[in-house]
Amino acid sequence: MEECKKDRLLINGKKVVSFFKVMIAETFLEVLFFPPKFARSVPHLTDREVYLEDSRGRRWMATVCNYNGSLAIRQGWDKFSAEHDLKVGEFLLFHYVPDDRHFIVQIFGTSGCEKTNFGSDIGQAKQNERTYQETTTPLLDPKEASQSATLLRSDSASVAVSLAI
Repeated sequence: MEECKKDRLLINGKKVVSFFKVMIAETFLEVLFFPPKFARSVPHLTDREVYLEDSRGRRWMATVCNYNGSLAIRQGWDKFSAEHDLKVGEFLLFHYVPDDRHFIVQIFGTSGCEKTNFGSDIGQAKQNERTYQETTTPLLDPKEASQSATLLRSDSASVAVSLAI
């Protein structure tokens, strides 16, 4: 039988206990129930404040409680779920960091890819700095697309690309 065990995985040099949840019912917007095996490993969190940290390093305060006989996050969860625009079918991976009582939360969309941009990012005063340079290539005008070859320039070399239309 599998158990959620303490000190099982290291993330950024910290020991964590992990579990996942699939958002399958509309109630997930209001309350997040811990899996029973995970809940048995953290009963000391009942009525304690914890932080939920997203993939951008932003934190939300939440409170763990006993809700309808199960350990859950209710207070603060509604704000976290709304600001991350959680939807049915999304997959959340929680890493509990016991040393400082917080959860690192990774959110995977229905595409299977991790979500890193959230609706709550719009209008924020300061975005997190990127560690890489973001570049985009504009779409070609239809007249330019009909040409059989286009010369693309990269930082170190020129590459000829044949367009098939």
